[in-house]
Amino acid sequence: MRNKYYISKLLVVLVLLACTSIFFAGCKNSVIKTDAELLFEENPVTIKYSGDVGAEIESFQANVQIHSMNNRTDTCAELRETYRLSVKTIDNSVLTRIDFPADEDMGISARSMISDGKDMIVFDTKTEVIEERISLNDDVSSDLDFFKLQNCLSRINLKLIRREANRLALDINEDSKTRALVLNLPPNLLSKNKYEELLSSRIRFDMNSETLQEVETVHLQKDGTNITTTTNILYEEKDGVPIKIGSITVIDAENPNKMPDISEDVPVYESSDDVPEISPEELAELEKKGVVSEKTDMIFGDPGDLSYKETVVELYQDIELNEADDSLFKLLLN
Repeated sequence: MRNKYYISKLLVVLVLLACTSIFFAGCKNSVIKTDAELLFEENPVTIKYSGDVGAEIESFQANVQIHSMNNRTDTCAELRETYRLSVKTIDNSVLTRIDFPADEDMGISARSMISDGKDMIVFDTKTEVIEERISLNDDVSSDLDFFKLQNCLSRINLKLIRREANRLALDINEDSKTRALVLNLPPNLLSKNKYEELLSSRIRFDMNSETLQEVETVHLQKDGTNITTTTNILYEEKDGVPIKIGSITVIDAENPNKMPDISEDVPVYESSDDVPEISPEELAELEKKGVVSEKTDMIFGDPGDLSYKETVVELYQDIELNEADDSLFKLLLN
């Protein structure tokens, strides 16, 4: 049970990393993105650079916080996960290590994972005893192999991307006004699964900073739900070099289906601002009468509507560049 719990979390993190690395105060529901950006202002990052400024970034380490908010159930973004991220290019392969802290409440000791995109190992952080070896399904077309060394943590090779996109006759456009390079990838070149159909995948690069700026995918699920996932990458300059400090992902799920048998007597609140307030004295009186109880599964908006919008904030702190030792990845390299 413990291993399955950690493996589930690790696979979720790998998906988030793949989307952005290989390709790609009071909280108000109406200003989700603004609140997400406030997290970065309230948690300023520090960047430590080893070696010459401007040198190629061979390794990247950071403490990561994952905050998320669902506009149907949450009133503000909450911290969901923390871990230590290490990424390093070794022998033309990008290796990723994630170290999760121990979870004392669940009786789980610290666990780590290492992956090269093809295989993943899960092990006890303290003893380094390997507990699981997992082969990762990678059915992305080999035509897109030129993306694999683009870790998108700083500047990327736009010249290479242009050349390969033109060679493959991909849909690529340049906007001279916004200085954006937009690449539309055919769904048939990307990963597929039996649960949903990929309708489109769009990647936007900033030609001025030579960085990945945005990744947008649109999926259609079997029940008719249309899910648009948009990830925006945030950078901070360190001595003129753009360094990724996190990302903001918005998952917009439009479900045409309705929940059946919803009572018309159920009050509809569009946000926490709509919920009527009562005084502490009135609350105490109602509790004394036994006619009030805490509701922990509040749904904002039409309770029969299955659509939602979720915002996931990936926040980096204490970034260290070119300081990761190869020994961090030895269990996968051996």
